[in-house]
This record gives sequence, structure tokens and C-alpha cells, in this order.
Amino acid sequence: MKLLDGPGTWQLDPLLVPFLGAGEPEAQEVLGELITRHARPIIQGILRGRRGFSGPEDGDLEGEVVLHLVERLRRLRLGGAGEGIRDFRGYVAVMTYNAVAEHGKRKGTERPQTSGGAEDAFVRLRDPAPDAALALERRTYLSSLWEEIRQLPARQAAALILNLRDGQRRGVVALLPLTGVATMREIARAIGMPAERFAAIWNRLPLEDAAIAELLGVSRQQVINLRKSARERLARRMRSH
Repeated sequence: MKLLDGPGTWQLDPLLVPFLGAGEPEAQEVLGELITRHARPIIQGILRGRRGFSGPEDGDLEGEVVLHLVERLRRLRLGGAGEGIRDFRGYVAVMTYNAVAEHGKRKGTERPQTSGGAEDAFVRLRDPAPDAALALERRTYLSSLWEEIRQLPARQAAALILNLRDGQRRGVVALLPLTGVATMREIARAIGMPAERFAAIWNRLPLEDAAIAELLGVSRQQVINLRKSARERLARRMRSH
């Protein structure tokens, strides 16, 4: 499950089609629209939820991500990027998390604090510099966990995924596309939500139980019960991993 596709196998995100097909003057306007309407909200949402980022530092890192993104899109337009982008929003999230991890590695921030249970698999992946064997082990476990999450009833999966956070209450759902385990569309399918609707709430994740209850049309207590059932089932199914 990849955010990128190699030459000859491109499955281009429809968001990028107008940019790649436009003439040069129009392409710059479309690029600005892509950055302003689709990329910046994701970047800003991720940065707001990170420990150790505020004020000018946020702006600097946001500018760095936007610069790299613009360069990547221009290379894609010129046909020299090597790979197509099949999930633009997921790609922006990945690029932002990579920038955060690199920044944290330089400053000694963003070290993980585990929270236990299924969420622990996501949290462990935050380490910006695991060795190759450990990184592979973590991703393999997360892939197995994701397969089990896909088997959950949609409401249980939604109650878990939409509230998923680490020990510092930071959202961790973006680690699924970040690691290539699942795309945003696949996550949306697992929780029984149209992809467009899921994309609209992506920047608000993780949601509080009251907001999840409203989305699912159930009570707040039912959301808590659904998530508890999901965690218990995952704990049983993951004991052999």
C-alpha cells in the first residue's frame, strides 16, 4: 500500500490532474490553490498537535514543508519526478511528519512515550531513527494490527481510529499512510465513512467522544463501549504477534 507509484503504473490523485494538465500561467494558480486549500491545512493541523512547536518555529517548519512540496510537484509536472502521487493528502501528511521527525532528531524532541494497548504499536513508530531491523519489526507488527482493525465492525473501528492518540494525547492516525500501511481511502473504508467525508475531518483528528458520537449517530457512552470492545478484541487477536 503506497502513496507513490513508479513510472508506467501511475494512479494519480485526481486533485493533481488540473495542475498537470494546465498551461504554464494557469498551472501556477492551480498550484497555489493546491497548497492553500489542501496542503497547508494538513501541515498546520499536524504542527499544532506536536509537542515542542509553537509560534515562529511552526512557521519556519511549515515553510520548509511547503517549499519541498512545491519542488516535488514541479518536478512531477515536468515528468522528472520518477513516481506519481496517488494520495496527495496522505503524501502531504507523510512529508510533514518526516520534517517533524528530522527537526525532533536535531533538537532531541519528539521522543515517544508509550500508552499501552493497540495504540502502543503506533507510538513506537514515532522514533525518528530506529535501526533497520527494529523499524521493519515495528512496521510488520503495525501491518498485522491494521489487518485486524479492518476486520472490526465499522463502528468499533471508527470509535478506535477517530480517537487514536498517544500518551501525550497527540493524534497518531497519520502514521498509517506515513508508514505505507494504509491510505486515507482505506482507513475511511474501514470505518464505514465516505472518503470525501473522512478527508474533511482529517485535520481535526483525533476527535473527542462527543464529536465521534455525533458522526456515528450514537451516544457518547456507546462510543466508549465500542472502543473498549475494539481494544479487547485486538488484544486477544494480537497476542500471537
